[in-house]
Amino acid sequence: MDTNDWTTEDWKDFFIRWEDEQYHRQNLDAIDRYYSPDLVDHHLPPGYPPGNDGKRRLVRELLEAFPDFHITLEDLVVEKETNGGDKIVERFTISGTHRGVYRGIPATGNRFETHGMSICRFIDGKQVEHWAVVDELDMLQQLGVIDAPYRD
Repeated sequence: MDTNDWTTEDWKDFFIRWEDEQYHRQNLDAIDRYYSPDLVDHHLPPGYPPGNDGKRRLVRELLEAFPDFHITLEDLVVEKETNGGDKIVERFTISGTHRGVYRGIPATGNRFETHGMSICRFIDGKQVEHWAVVDELDMLQQLGVIDAPYRD
């Protein structure tokens, strides 16, 4: 997929379609269409396989724990790289209801909404590298598994 002439709006449309298909429609087969087989994902937990297998496992476990998982794109910044790739910075909001085991934590039935940011490198329309930061402390406090002394 040639993305050389894509505008920020084109990338926003792409991200919305990509996240909708992967998370909201829960189509894990889409991972092979959107990610390079050589994906380097710096956000995968320790012990997960590299590449698309690790990404698929992470998304599957997330959707099993939070069947109503939702991601909303808040901001998107695009930087064209000299090697023909694109670097995308995304700020997002995620939410869901804890209905299944999440990283060893039994379902609480509680709902969460928190924020995160990621940096993604794309070449030819496929993600080749990924970094992310998600406020998981806030999420775990909302789920009720960690005390939240600063909350009312």
